[in-house]
Amino acid sequence: MSQILIYTAADGNYALQAQVLFGSIIRTHSHPVHMIIFGNGWKTKEVKRISAMQTSLATVEVRSIDADKFSAVKLARGFPLATAYNVLAPEYLLQTESRAIYMDADMVVMEDLTDLWELQLMTAVGAVLDAHIVWMASPSMWRPWKEEKFDPMTPYLNTGLMLIDLDRWRAENLTGRTLEFLEKYTMPCVDQDALNFALNGSFDQLHPRYNSMPYHLLKMFRYVDAVDPDERIGEAITKPAVVHFHRSFFGKPWTYFSTHPGTKMWRALASEVHPRWRKQVDVMSVARARAANYAGMTVVDDRSVKYTLKSVKGKSNV
Repeated sequence: MSQILIYTAADGNYALQAQVLFGSIIRTHSHPVHMIIFGNGWKTKEVKRISAMQTSLATVEVRSIDADKFSAVKLARGFPLATAYNVLAPEYLLQTESRAIYMDADMVVMEDLTDLWELQLMTAVGAVLDAHIVWMASPSMWRPWKEEKFDPMTPYLNTGLMLIDLDRWRAENLTGRTLEFLEKYTMPCVDQDALNFALNGSFDQLHPRYNSMPYHLLKMFRYVDAVDPDERIGEAITKPAVVHFHRSFFGKPWTYFSTHPGTKMWRALASEVHPRWRKQVDVMSVARARAANYAGMTVVDDRSVKYTLKSVKGKSNV
């Protein structure tokens, strides 16, 4: 099989998260994997740290981005340019590649992704339905689906993990079309909303195991129940291939008071790749979480378990 190509976006302030992601890839893969990290502001010692983690099967490189080249890209709500690297890369940064897996840096890989890599796509993108938003007209946030005359029930993907046919992506000008929506509207989920508008529901729906989100666990906010069988949701909870630590009432595992079931696992990985890392303070997240808990909004699925990463390399579990 060909080498698996994974890329992520992580400026220097997300170096630890990228190292944890790469560490989980090393642990779980018995096939060649190469990870590219697009991001600026990395300290030399952090580049050396992640480079030293490489093995004969898992390699990594940190590529800086010429921000001036993308000065025309406007992101809402003060989001950094790195937010859009996922949609810029297929057109401008991976021009000679034909297939790639994009992953957010706040993920942990739980098993070998060879089966995902070899999946035959019918469209340019394979991704998981967003567990909270699910469809374009989700009532939780405003999006201009009426203005653009979209079907309100158009499926809505989460961009945390995407299997991408890069040739088809470029042929369909998905980068350009996504940037048009970013410039035209101020939307709550920024690049994710814009890409969903560009795709208009035309994507391969992957099993939710490939992007197990906090909202798969939070029953009150799990709108995906309306469209995905409970058995599949249960597999995303109990047998995730990839755990996604995006923003939620659980908090992030690198912050104080995180309650996500994968917190201990993430912190153990962090301590392996960077023994002197320190938890961060996120006052707003703590306040939101406590308010949500007080209001009874954080009921967790009974199938939720503490996650443990099993290594194929013969190392101890974390």
